[in-house]
Amino acid sequence: MRRLSFLVLLATAATALGAQAAPQRWLKAVPVGEFSIDQPAGWTPMGGPGERLDLMSLPCRADGAVLCDGQAEISVRSEAAPAKPGRAQACWNLVETVTETEVAPGRRIETSQLSCAIGARRFIIVERHWKGDKHTASYQRIAMRMAKSLRYPAKAPPKPLFPKLHLP
Repeated sequence: MRRLSFLVLLATAATALGAQAAPQRWLKAVPVGEFSIDQPAGWTPMGGPGERLDLMSLPCRADGAVLCDGQAEISVRSEAAPAKPGRAQACWNLVETVTETEVAPGRRIETSQLSCAIGARRFIIVERHWKGDKHTASYQRIAMRMAKSLRYPAKAPPKPLFPKLHLP
């Protein structure tokens, strides 16, 4: 009995921690300016201009800090690019670039940038986190899923199968 309680407690703690790094729920086709993109539920929007979406995995509690330990930032932006012929509305050819920046002795931020072009627009998805974060793989999967869901021009959110009934 004691062992089972410990396993249940361990599973509950793992689920709570994993929910922040690898959310199971997604908001489908959220319009951002002229494009739409799926985004993980529970991530905090940080504002941004009309053609940009900035999300944080957890709110940072340190004063003046841009990125806290155990936290990731994903931003998606759109910019003008030379027009490419075609009728694609999604990112089919992604280019990934991974860089590291030292911000203090022994402290590095890892940045993964995914980019693609659709018509006359270039889309850039940037994911940043502290190097060595135990949720790195999860953050990268989330950024990739967001890149794969990107649509231009914006796709309307799906209509619910069962509309809400308004009862008097």
